[in-house]
Amino acid sequence: MAHRPVAIRNLAIVGSSSSGKTALIDALAFITKDSTRHGNSLEGTSVSDTLPEEKERKQTLNSHMFGFHWEDALLNVIDTPGHADCLADALTSLHIAEAALLCVSASGRLTFHGRRLFDAAKAAGIGRAVVVTHPDGENAHFEEVLMSLQEVFGDTVVPVTYPDADGFGFKAVHDVLHGDGPRAKEYRSLLEERVAEADDEILAQYLETGELSDADFQKYLPIAIAKEKVTPLFTVCPPKEVGLRKLCSFVRTYFPSPASFGPRVGSNTAEGPFDQIIEPDEAGPFAARVFKTIVDPYVGRVSWLRCYRGSMTAEAGFLNVRTGKHEKLSGLQVREGVETKPVDRVVAGDIFLISKLETLAFGDTVTADAAPLVLKPVEFPAPTFSLAVNPASRGDEQKIVQGLDKLASEDPTFRVQRDPNTGELVVSGTSPLHIDVQLKRLEKRYHCGTVTHPPLVAYKETVTAPAEGHHRHKKQSGGRGQFGEAYLRIRPRDRGLGYQFVDKVVGGSIPRNFIPEVEKGVRHFLDKGGLAGCRVEDVEVEVYDGKYHDVDSDQISFQIAGERAFAEAFAKARPILLEPIMDVVIRVPERFTGDVASNLATLRGRMSGMEMAGGIQTIQAQVPLKEMQDYTTQLRSITAGEGSFEMRPSHYEPVPPNVQHDIVAAYKARLEQAHVHH
Repeated sequence: MAHRPVAIRNLAIVGSSSSGKTALIDALAFITKDSTRHGNSLEGTSVSDTLPEEKERKQTLNSHMFGFHWEDALLNVIDTPGHADCLADALTSLHIAEAALLCVSASGRLTFHGRRLFDAAKAAGIGRAVVVTHPDGENAHFEEVLMSLQEVFGDTVVPVTYPDADGFGFKAVHDVLHGDGPRAKEYRSLLEERVAEADDEILAQYLETGELSDADFQKYLPIAIAKEKVTPLFTVCPPKEVGLRKLCSFVRTYFPSPASFGPRVGSNTAEGPFDQIIEPDEAGPFAARVFKTIVDPYVGRVSWLRCYRGSMTAEAGFLNVRTGKHEKLSGLQVREGVETKPVDRVVAGDIFLISKLETLAFGDTVTADAAPLVLKPVEFPAPTFSLAVNPASRGDEQKIVQGLDKLASEDPTFRVQRDPNTGELVVSGTSPLHIDVQLKRLEKRYHCGTVTHPPLVAYKETVTAPAEGHHRHKKQSGGRGQFGEAYLRIRPRDRGLGYQFVDKVVGGSIPRNFIPEVEKGVRHFLDKGGLAGCRVEDVEVEVYDGKYHDVDSDQISFQIAGERAFAEAFAKARPILLEPIMDVVIRVPERFTGDVASNLATLRGRMSGMEMAGGIQTIQAQVPLKEMQDYTTQLRSITAGEGSFEMRPSHYEPVPPNVQHDIVAAYKARLEQAHVHH
C-alpha cells in the first residue's frame, strides 16, 4: 500500500514489565484485523513475544516492529522490552520514533524504570503520551495513578480518555474531546489551558475569553504535544478492546508524522560536529540508519532501518558510509500488520528491513552515493556486570568467540573482549539476567555451552621503598658455559608515571650490547609480577654494575641476571598491590538513600556527593572495582529493582593489607592447583 511521510506515525511503546505493552500490541493486531485471534503472552500466543526465550520467560526481551493501518494512516508501532536489563532496544526505539507511549498499570504505579524511559524520550526530543492499562484490575485506582504521574511529570499530564469506574465496575472509557462523562468539562478546560500555552497569540486570546475555539484547539493541540505543553493520557483495556479505537484515532489526528516532526541532525564525519540539518523531505537525497540487527545461523543477517530523508528502491541500493562501499540489495521489506512483506520503495519515515547483507552493522548510516553523512549516534549506558566465560567443551574456543561477537553485533550494551591484563575472555552487560539471556542464545543458536566465573580483577603491583638487588648467573656443564652478573637499584615513582630503565654502568663492567638484555630480564619480571601475578608499574630501575666473561657471557645469561636481580630488589622494596577504583553514579528513589549509603560503606566505598531532583537521589561515590562486581544484584535487592547505576574507571589505589593478604593467598592457591593438574 503506497503512502507518503505525512501519513506515517512511528510510535515506541515503552514501560516496565507487566505494564501492558504487549497486551496493547496484541489487541491492536486484532482490532485492525491483522491477526485472526487475540494473542496472549501468558498463553504463548502473543504476536509480539515470538522468540523461544520470550515464550520461555513469558516476557518481551527484544523490540518487535508492527505496521497497523488505521483509516488513512500507517501506525508503525514498536513493542519494546519492559525489563531494565534489556535497555538497548528500548532506547534505540525512542530515536527512530516521533512519539513514545508510556504504559502504566492502573493497578500499580509509575516505576523507576518507566520514569527513566519517559525521561529518555524527552531527551530524544520526541512527543510523549501516557497509556493507563488494566483499569479493570482488582486494585485499579485511576485518580491515584493520575496524581502520581502529575507529581513526577507535572500538570502537563491531562486525560483525553478516562475510565467510567475502577476495578470490576469498569465497562467503558469517557472521551474528553467529545464532552463525554462527568469530568469531561474539567479535563477539557485543563487541555485548553495547556494547548493555549503553545502559542503566545492564542494564549492572550484564551486569557481574554477563557476558552479556545474548536478550530484553534485542533490546530494547536499537535503543537502543544510537540512542545511538551500537553502530555495526553489515555485509558485502555486491551483484553476487552476498550479505548483502543479512540487512542488510534487520536494518534492519527494529533500525533506528529515524520514530515511534521522536523529535522534530525547529522555530520560529515563519525566524530561530528553534528550540525547538518536533515529535513524529512521525500524528494531529498536518501538517508537511513540501521537500528537493529539479528544474526540468524540459518537466515543470515537481518537489518532493520529507519529512513529519515528521501526515498530508495532496492535496485538503486545505497552507500554504507562506514565502509565507503555501494551496496546492492536483493529486496526491501516492511511490516504489514504482523507479517513481513516485500515493497518496491521506501520513503522518509518508513521502517524497513534488509536480509542477507552481511556488511551492515548496528548504527550504520546508509545514504545516496552523492550525499554521504553520518546520523548522530544513540548513546547507551556502559555495561555494569561482567563474567569471564569459557566453552564447556574443549575445542569450542573459536566457536565461542565467533558466536559471542555475532551476539554483540546485535546489542550495543553487550560487549565481548579479551582482557589484556588477565587474558580472560570477558562478557559484559547490564545485569546477570542480560548475560544469562545472551549465553542461552549462544547455546541455542551456535550450539556452544559455557562455563562462567567472576572475572579476575586487573590489580597492579608496585614498590614503596628503594632497594638494591644483585644476581650472578653462572652455569658450567662441559663446553661453553653461561655467565652474567648484574647489580640493580630500584625506587618507586609517582602513580601513573610508569616504568623507567636507567643505564649507569661505567667502565664496561657490562658490555654495551648486553645492557638491553638486562632490561629484557627486568621487563619479564614486570609482566608477571612478584606478589599475585600482576604487572609491576611505577618503578625506576637503575643498572649500575655487573661482570661478564669473554667466552661464557651471552644474551640469555644477562636476561636471567637482570630478572633475578630485580626479583631480589623487589622483595626488599616493600611491594604492594594496587586496585582499580571506579567512579560510580547511583540513582535511586529518595526513600532508599539511607540503605544505599550504608551498603556503600560495607563495600569500602567513599561517597563524594549527593543531589536530589524530583524525588530521585543521585549519589556519587568511589568504590573499588572488586566490590562492584556483584553490585547490580545488590542494588536491585536493596531498592526492589528501582535503582540504577553507572561506573567508569577512575584511578588505582593501594589495597588494604588484609585484603592484599587474601588476594595473594588466593593467587598462590590457584598456582598450586594448576601445578597439581599438570
